[in-house]
Amino acid sequence: MSAATFAQITLDGLLLGGVYALSALGFTMIFGVMRVVNLAHGSFVVLSALLAAWTYERYHLSPLLVLPAAFALAYALGAAIHRFLLRRLPAEVASQEATSLTLTFGLSYFLAGAGLAVFGGTFRAVPYLTGAFNVGPFAIGQARLLAFGAAALLTGALALFLRATPAGRAIRATSQHAEGAQACGIDVDAVRTSAFALGSGIAAASGCLLSLIYTLNPEMGDVFTLNAFAVVAIGGLGSYAGALAGAAILGLAGSYVAYFANAQIAEAAPYVIFILVLLVLPAGLMGKRAA
Repeated sequence: MSAATFAQITLDGLLLGGVYALSALGFTMIFGVMRVVNLAHGSFVVLSALLAAWTYERYHLSPLLVLPAAFALAYALGAAIHRFLLRRLPAEVASQEATSLTLTFGLSYFLAGAGLAVFGGTFRAVPYLTGAFNVGPFAIGQARLLAFGAAALLTGALALFLRATPAGRAIRATSQHAEGAQACGIDVDAVRTSAFALGSGIAAASGCLLSLIYTLNPEMGDVFTLNAFAVVAIGGLGSYAGALAGAAILGLAGSYVAYFANAQIAEAAPYVIFILVLLVLPAGLMGKRAA
């Protein structure tokens, strides 16, 4: 394999990893603030991707134009799910974690069924910007580059929100120590509602971008839930920097394996890497180690 081919495969993997990172940030935000593994995460991704595909088929709207509406819808739905379902879970940590897994598992199937009812079982994609930019020896897919650029902007906006706004700082404080945040006057319950809503909105935004890359149907939510879980587990549960690193690793792994083997084996690569990393580093690359 030539150096140019290796660089091309690496570039493709990093571009895909950037979109994975955006999806994983929504997942890790919910876990960091609430200690809830949201098994319905992938359903938000897939349903927003299908919404983007449907609006493109019907009205020829770019997924970037659909993205704000998909974010707003998912944000509102996420806030309702937390307010009327998740906040009613038992206060004990062990019971809450177990029941939240059961609840979000059931919710993922409900959303998949709703997607089938609305969009049908056919596979959909957005045939938008199907060409490539030729830069020297490299061919950069226009859709993949657009998805990566939008994901990078949204990731930067999220980082700015978390660091520079009172609401963002409240989310960070609650993620680091809920009892301490409450003692400082932060409404932890309201912050958790906002975090779940924001995480759901981020998942929807990533779905709109992934519609440019993947062909999807409503029953594929589990794939993106597992991908997001693998990303944040590799990087370290609750670590935003770790989610970015984990997404890059998974994007590169998928790209390399698809080239040297085939697409079917490449689908298993994230889980193999996930297992190997956790065997060596149980807390992930950037997770907190137990004392």
